[in-house]
Amino acid sequence: MKRKGTLIFGLLLLLLVGISTLEAADVMPVKAMIYPLDSPIYEDMDALYSLCGFARPSTNRPWSDSQARLILSKVDKAKLSGVAAGLYEAILSELDKGLRWKIGDDFQLDTGIVFGLEMYAHSNTADFTTEDDWERSYQQRKSLMRLHFDFTSGDFLYTTSDIHYKWSRADYNDNYGNYLADYGASTNGYIASYKMDDTAYYVKKSYAFSQGFFTSFFINTMNFSFIWPKRAVFSLGGDRWNLSVNRDDLSLGNAFFGNLLVDRHHFSDYARLTVFGNHFNYDWVMLYLNTTVTDNEQHATTEGRIFMIHTLQFRILDRISMTISENVMYKYNTFDLGFLNPAFIYHNLNNRSMFNAIAYAEANWAVVPGLEVYAQYAMDQARAPHEGDSQSDSSGIVAGARYTFALGNGVLASYAEFAQTTPLLYRRDIVDFVRANRYWSHSALDGSFGGGHVPFFDYIGFPYGGDCRMLEVRSTYKALGHWSVSGFARWFDRGYMNLYRSHNKDGNNEGDANYAGKTPSGDIIFRNVVCGLEFKADLDRILSWPGITFEGELDWLNRWNYTKATKQYSDHQTDVQLTLGFSVSV
Repeated sequence: MKRKGTLIFGLLLLLLVGISTLEAADVMPVKAMIYPLDSPIYEDMDALYSLCGFARPSTNRPWSDSQARLILSKVDKAKLSGVAAGLYEAILSELDKGLRWKIGDDFQLDTGIVFGLEMYAHSNTADFTTEDDWERSYQQRKSLMRLHFDFTSGDFLYTTSDIHYKWSRADYNDNYGNYLADYGASTNGYIASYKMDDTAYYVKKSYAFSQGFFTSFFINTMNFSFIWPKRAVFSLGGDRWNLSVNRDDLSLGNAFFGNLLVDRHHFSDYARLTVFGNHFNYDWVMLYLNTTVTDNEQHATTEGRIFMIHTLQFRILDRISMTISENVMYKYNTFDLGFLNPAFIYHNLNNRSMFNAIAYAEANWAVVPGLEVYAQYAMDQARAPHEGDSQSDSSGIVAGARYTFALGNGVLASYAEFAQTTPLLYRRDIVDFVRANRYWSHSALDGSFGGGHVPFFDYIGFPYGGDCRMLEVRSTYKALGHWSVSGFARWFDRGYMNLYRSHNKDGNNEGDANYAGKTPSGDIIFRNVVCGLEFKADLDRILSWPGITFEGELDWLNRWNYTKATKQYSDHQTDVQLTLGFSVSV
């Protein structure tokens, strides 16, 4: 197997070298191209719309090339000047890049390698020892190497895939614990709605996140993450539509630190149909979820889960946009194609052993040029007429205001954002909105020979889950085409409820979600205050090739337990976390 992997990798490198000898030619934009969420077009388009006094463009992201061009076409270039004109040109330049090489009249391709090196350091190696203890998560940490391939056929078909050489999230050197033995999430062996057994393990202490000093560099393939590609897209598209099958980041919502419907804190596998116009967008997403939560594939469940989403977006006026969305988690053993109708109102099914619906709405209002207010609301459970109170209501809200203005040769954008979620948001018996992502580890998890799969539980939507209240303020200055710097502060309170607590007052996860409490619930509040600085600088104007980028982040974390009865703090822990890195793109 090692020889086969080495051979494939060598052939890929030879192909890359061969392709790089081709002479670049004029390329045409590809309507079906999907721009990743780390593309600058999203931040720049948001800033341009704000400066023009428009409500934020479609918050269902990523966009296809056609959709991005349609959004940009709403702006009258002739009326722009200064920084706004610079933003317009930067976005158009990004959209007009196309792929690097053209062969014949209808085939384009692109390939390249990004080499990156990051170093991490922190001050408290005794208390901050897992990914959850860090502000910069595994998802945000860079790969030592990323190799990508992009192909098109005509302007209507686009596909891309990549290979990452990166530390494993479940590493060979990690210290593992058993979910059932250590968490005891419920009296009958559940974590959320997932039935566990004694072969389910978790990272108790992470090697990568506990070291005082650590880097992204490694040569031992036992540390290599087998979860690749991280991004793989097959897309068909035209002027006003796009159909794609993806492994990619997905973000549905207008919040900055976490969306209630689908958030981008983990890559997702999904199929998506988008139809878009100047005043109305329609999105249909089928999010496919893993259901195996043990370390052994032979113990895999026959159960499947799909999060079925359909979203309607309206731009009522240039200054106002709204979104409503009907969404359902579908749990099945025998798949019924009849439930794939994207116009179906899933609440009508009324089968709680198979379905759980969550409603969502958002609004964006550009009060004056530069000033935007926005909000989103999700409701998982509310008492209907003729319905008992055996299950607790659950919902969440995020609201904020952002001000954007031109400063020098760049844009300064500042926001304040508040969120509150009820204790049982996303939590129900049988069918809930918790996901389990699996990573392979070479470690002998149970002390025997060999490795296995490690499940990481998370929410599909708001990354902090239910029973929390938080406020974040952030300011970001971006000099066009050069560098950016950002500073933020976040206050976060969590009550008793979390992923590993039972939603049932008797500790039975097969029972009703009837835990009662007001946010933040319980006798003790977990309080977390974070302040941070981030920077990023590109050397494109100094060196057009290769592309060189420097970036870093410095975070100061403080956390306590606050006892309501005595109004006293205890168990204070603090950590200073530093990330520095650079990347070279060829």
